[in-house]
Amino acid sequence: MGLKVKLIRAIGYSAALLALLIVTFWLDQSSPSNRIKQLTHTSPIGSPLQLHSTPKVVPSVTFLDQNTNVTEIASFEGRMVLLNLWATWCAPCIKELPALDKLQQALNKNNFMVLVLSLDQGGLAEIVPFWSKLGLSNLDMYIDPSMNSGQILGARGLPTTILISKDGLEIARLEGPAEWDSEELIAHLSELAEAY
Repeated sequence: MGLKVKLIRAIGYSAALLALLIVTFWLDQSSPSNRIKQLTHTSPIGSPLQLHSTPKVVPSVTFLDQNTNVTEIASFEGRMVLLNLWATWCAPCIKELPALDKLQQALNKNNFMVLVLSLDQGGLAEIVPFWSKLGLSNLDMYIDPSMNSGQILGARGLPTTILISKDGLEIARLEGPAEWDSEELIAHLSELAEAY
């Protein structure tokens, strides 16, 4: 057998192996991870918070806590997180902050956390007056003066609220305000916190 034939066979085997590796990689990457499962709960009719049919991976974002320590969403895994993106210049955001404060008071902080993340460029200097004026006592302040979190998380406007499971997956999203302290929504979120 000639050298040319051997070379052609080697190239053919290499191409076949490469194609097999590409297909295997593609299938592995396009298949949902073991963490992502089909959701079994549904939202009550009329609930503003509609569950995704399949959870979504939450991109990594960093921001500051009220002591200006760098933190990230992943550090809250083990608790369900209701992440609310807001700003002081957003009237609907300001209006719903007291309801979010009451929601946090109503739900067990050990397995459910309302994380209100300000996207104000002025940082704490801008949001502290709102905290005092509104009498918020159950929420901690979190800030992202760079405003990158909103972009990374795909917020199209404010307020945007993302419900994140204990495993760190996005299971619902709401663009716009809601009556977070309504009995129905508190009961629904309490049930979801137990399940996810």
